[in-house]
Formats: sequence, C-alpha cells, structure tokens
Amino acid sequence: MAMDFRSDRQALEDFLLNFLEVGHDDAGKTVTKPKYMEMLQDIANRQRSTLEVDLDDLDGFSKDPELVEHLERNTQQYLVLLAEAADNIMPSATDENLPEDVFDVLLDQRRRAQDMTRAQMEVEGRAEQQDPHFALPPSLLRRFEVLVRPRCKATRRKMREISADCIGSLVSFKGIVTQVSDVRPLLTVATYLDDQTGFEIYQEVTGKSFNPLLEAPEEVKKMNGGKSELFMQVRGSKFVKYQECKIQECPDEVPQGSTPRTLMVHLRGSLTRSLKAGDSVVLSGIFLPEPYTGQRAMLRATLLTATYMEVMAVKQNKQSYQDMNLSDGQRAAIESMTEEGDIYTRLATSIAPEIYGHEDVKKALLLAMVGGVSKVLGDGMKLRGDIHACLMGDPGVAKSQLLRYVAHISPRAVYTTGKGSSGVGLTAAVMKDPTTNEMVLEGGALVMADKGICCIDEFDKMEDGDRTAIHEVMEQQTVSIAKAGITTTLNTRTTVLAAANPAFGRYDIRRSPAENINLPAALLSRFDILWLMLDRPSMELDLSLAQHVLTVHRDGRPPVPVGAAPLPPEMLRAYIAAAKQYEPYVPESLTDYLAAVYAEMRAEEAATDMPHSYTTARTLLSILRLSQSLARLRFADAVEQSDVDEALRLMKMSKASLYDDAGAERAVDPISQVFSRIRQHAERTKRDSYSWADLLDFLGTSFKPEQIRQCLVDYASINVWQLDGTDSEAPSIVLARA
Repeated sequence: MAMDFRSDRQALEDFLLNFLEVGHDDAGKTVTKPKYMEMLQDIANRQRSTLEVDLDDLDGFSKDPELVEHLERNTQQYLVLLAEAADNIMPSATDENLPEDVFDVLLDQRRRAQDMTRAQMEVEGRAEQQDPHFALPPSLLRRFEVLVRPRCKATRRKMREISADCIGSLVSFKGIVTQVSDVRPLLTVATYLDDQTGFEIYQEVTGKSFNPLLEAPEEVKKMNGGKSELFMQVRGSKFVKYQECKIQECPDEVPQGSTPRTLMVHLRGSLTRSLKAGDSVVLSGIFLPEPYTGQRAMLRATLLTATYMEVMAVKQNKQSYQDMNLSDGQRAAIESMTEEGDIYTRLATSIAPEIYGHEDVKKALLLAMVGGVSKVLGDGMKLRGDIHACLMGDPGVAKSQLLRYVAHISPRAVYTTGKGSSGVGLTAAVMKDPTTNEMVLEGGALVMADKGICCIDEFDKMEDGDRTAIHEVMEQQTVSIAKAGITTTLNTRTTVLAAANPAFGRYDIRRSPAENINLPAALLSRFDILWLMLDRPSMELDLSLAQHVLTVHRDGRPPVPVGAAPLPPEMLRAYIAAAKQYEPYVPESLTDYLAAVYAEMRAEEAATDMPHSYTTARTLLSILRLSQSLARLRFADAVEQSDVDEALRLMKMSKASLYDDAGAERAVDPISQVFSRIRQHAERTKRDSYSWADLLDFLGTSFKPEQIRQCLVDYASINVWQLDGTDSEAPSIVLARA
C-alpha cells in the first residue's frame, strides 16, 4: 500500500492529541492521563526538550495497521510528520513568567522584520511573490526534538544483518562502544544577513556539510538593484549538540574466523554523552547512507558510500552500580538473605559455581568486586579504595575462568591478555578524528574500565615496557599522557585483576614468587592479594574434582550444594550494588589493634627465613580496604574487629600459599633459621669468619644466645664450618669454602 503522508500526518496528530495512559495520581488512585499532551505541555513550559514517541502506543492506538510499518520503513520522513503534528497541537505555556533567552529576543525581532517586509510587499502589490527563503523555518522555531522508541516485538538484528535493505528503516542491534568523540555544535539552520536591505535569509541544513548561499533571493536583488552580499550570522543560526561514536560487533556474534565489524553512530541533542567507551548497549536508530564530500569524494569517485546510524534510543545492557535501581523484589530477596546468615560464604560460592573449590580465592575476588572506600584528603591526596588481586600458579587451575566470570558479573569490565596488549592499548592511543582531522586521545583498556574492573590474563607475558604503564594506574589511579602535543591525565579508577603463569612451566616452591612469576617486586607489592594456586596430587581432592567436572559436563550445571543454592549473576550484581552504597569507617578503637598486628607481621617476617619480603605499608592499607569491603557486605557503617580478623586471615592465607603448597606456613625450627640467616649474611658481605660479638650483633635481636650457640655446634659437627676459639660460651666460626 502506498504511503499517504497527508492522512498519516493527520493520524499522528490525532494520536498525540487523544492517546491516554493509565497512571496513578498523588493519592494513589488509578487515572487516565493524556500522555503526549502532557509531554507537549512540559515542552511549552520549557521543562522538557524531547518528545519521545513509543511505537507500542501508536500500534495499539492506530486504526491503520500499516501506519507503524510505514514509520518503521521510512522513519526519517515520519519524524518530520511527527514534528509537524506536534507543532499544530502545541499548547500555550501555562507559566506566564518564563524568562526570555536569546532565542526569544531574536524571534521577536525576526517577526517584526517579517511583518514590515510583508506590509511593504502588499503596498507594492507583490505579496504573492514572497520568496520562501524569507519564511522562518519550522526547525528554527522548534524547541524540541522527536525521538521514537521501537516496538517491544521488533526484531533485534545482528550488526552483520544490517544491510542495504535497511536503509531509511528503524533498526536495533547490540554492540560495544569502542570510541567516543567530543560533543560539538552541529548547524541545523543557517541564517544570512543581506548587507543592503537588512533582510534575514534562512537555509536548512540536513547533513554534516552544506553549500553556503552566495547570492540573495531574486526579491532582494530587485530591491537593491541586483547588488547584494550575504553574511552568515552565527549568533542567529541554530545549532544542536552532536557526537559520533564507533560501535563494535559483540564477540558472541562474530562468525568463526572473522574479525568484528564496526559501525559509526550519530547522537544528537539529549542523547549526547549517553555512551562511554566500553559500554555494552542496544541501540535503536535510522540506518542511513553518508555520501563522501569534498576531497574524499574526489579520491573515492565511485558508487560506494559510507553508512551510519542516527540513534533514536539507547539501552544499557549492564547498568553501573551507581545507576542501578533495585526492584522491590530484589530488595526483599536481599533482606531475606541477610537474615539467613553466612551471606559472605554464599556470595563467594556463587562466583563461578562450575569451578570446584577455591573458596578463599573466591572470597578474595568477591571483596575485590565490592571494594573499599576511596578517600580524598584535604590537601588533595587520594587514597584508593579499589582492591587489586593477582592469581598465580600452575596452568589448568581455572585462573582465567575465574577472571572471565568476574568480568561477566561486573557491569563495567574489560577483559584482555598480556601478550595481546601493548602499553598504548592499555592506557591511551593518539588517533586522528575523522570529523575534524585533529589528533585526539582514544582510551585503552584501563581507561575504558574506569570505575569498573580490568581483567588481564597472561600478565607475565607482557613486555617490560608495556607493564610499566600499570604502575601509575594501580596506585595513583591515573594515566599521564604526553603524546603528539597532547599533555593530560586520564582517570583509571579501576580494579586490576591479573592472572600469571609460572616462568618455569609449573610452580617451583623452592624458588621465590618473583623468580617463578618473573614480575618485579615493585609491581607485586601493588597487589592487595597475591594468591598462589598450585596443582598438587591428592587422591581425595582429585576424586572430588573429577566428580564435579563430570557432573557439570553431564548435566550442564554444577552439582546442587547441600546448603543454600548459588545466587544467579543478576542477584549477585544487585547485592554488590546495595553493598557499595555504604562507606564504612575504621573506628578509633581499632587503631591500636591494627598497629600491633602490622608490627607483629613485620617482626615475624624479619624473624623467619623468607626469600622474598613484601610486607610494607601498602599491606596495612590492603588490610584496611579488605576490612571495609567485609563491612560493606554486612551493610555496616563501621568496621569491626571480626572484619579485620577475616582480612588478616585472607592475607595470611595468601602469604602462606606463596611459600607452601599445603596452604600453611612452614614450621622452621630456630636452629635452621639461625643457619639460614648466617648463610645469607655471609653471601651478602663475602665474609669468611664471624666472632661471637659479630653473631650477636645481627642475630641477637631475633634469637636467644643458646639457640645461636647450639646452631654453631650442630653445623660444626657436619663440617659446614669450624669452631675457632677455646671459649665454649662465646665461640667463633670459620666458614668452609669449596
């Protein structure tokens, strides 16, 4: 059936005027309201700038079943019809005290000038010959924009399915935002002033480029004898906010062996700044061609043309924790879970339930997702609240799977690998803006994960130069850029979750973590949690693991636990969003306790034979962040000692796992510790002998004299060194050299 624009415009006008929506008044009673007339009234009162038309409303109201189909196939033209229909029925403003802006002043002057011109033409008998350029364009008078939302039953296409038959149609697709331009003004109505007569001439602009008017209309030429020159008036022209974004095809929609496709989308007016790099969104808009212009048209003088989408609606696939509005059902479920008790363990086991075991590792990842409380001190110094975690160990212990599940749970997450990421890819790259040809910064993975989580797999495979870029990100949470004349600092308030494999194939517990993982100590110390995941044979554990894996493969889901069932990802995400609303503080009563614990940890490390020291002031801050995260899970406003004890337990378990495959600290007797300290000191100082006074100087603070004396006698009996001197109470030793 052919489209009848006149009758369709009348039908759209009737729809806007008479559509009723069921709602509730202030008393809670059910009432029917004119939905779109209320919108138009708000527009007239300057309380609203968009007219959003839901096609489901039009489909249910219209008696013509083909009207909505016509609108979906020729959306650009029907947007004009909707705007004209809204202009015809626009109500008068109910607020008589609306302040005048520049637009009102210019409009008043233009109407006065038009009245004078019309009167002069009537006197001269040329009223019927008025040039259309003199008329005020409707788009210049309009204070609103029209947007349409697709029907719920409309088919969402894959990006590869959007082809030439979709030109001019309303389509929806899912994608990932990879590039976002700055918001710039876009000219929609150009205003020119004739220097001889003072007339204003208007030109509507429908694209990104246009040919300016060089000559005045014939009516103006006749008035001034054919001599006139037009000057563009920027202040009298109309501009709208304009932004371009690049959308990439979702990974799950890319065919095997293909690379993801991209599509440029244009945002105008109120839709600008609604997309950020890294967002997973569903976009609805008009698929349109964009012919090449200027020099590009000369270089590409073919029948080919670029395509883009004029966005009409944006829907976020994952809302950020701050923007997430919990439903009443979710709030009730969260309250019931907190009353059941042991919610901490249940939340942890809900992370990747298909993966067997690793309960403490999952608890650490849960705390990383919740995070601590970020603070900004009075002098501007920032204390980060994000918790960084590093999983390292043997291949095949589900490190990557845990990272992928965390990326799936988090509303804003970026997953990448160390070998496939460069320093520029992680921080920011300098690109040329196709619109302005200016050099602009395009954020990398860490910038895209701002206020989210960045998961980096194969962390040990990164180049040293690329890995250096992460140092500033993990502590200062910024990226400093000085490239191509651009000097700036970008925010990277992100949680870094890394997974690293050993440098020697399998983890060698006889070597230090730095030797196994091949990462510098400066980077390792920035992680709040370092967890070693070893694969050691155990008949009981191997049988349980095999039964779990076979059950998952057979049933397609993990075995049903004995206690409470794991939470679905949506519920886990909702609980974390509720927990992030709390900002617990550390009470003064815990200050002495925390200080004593930290001092004790430092003393224990100094007294034990540990090949690698990593207990620093950052460790104390890590304990504080973990404690605050635990308090958030309890929906508490203050940290309790139980939170600190659990944080210490996780810290000790992570430390114990770094040195012992059994998950507990190795018990080293004092005699062996004394021997190790003497050997390390001799290797460091290149000494061959020690007097009793020398030994007491660097061992007396950690060991008793009897322990030192017994060590000297025991190792002298097996010819490791020789006792020198006749005083058995204060012996000296001479080391044996090979």
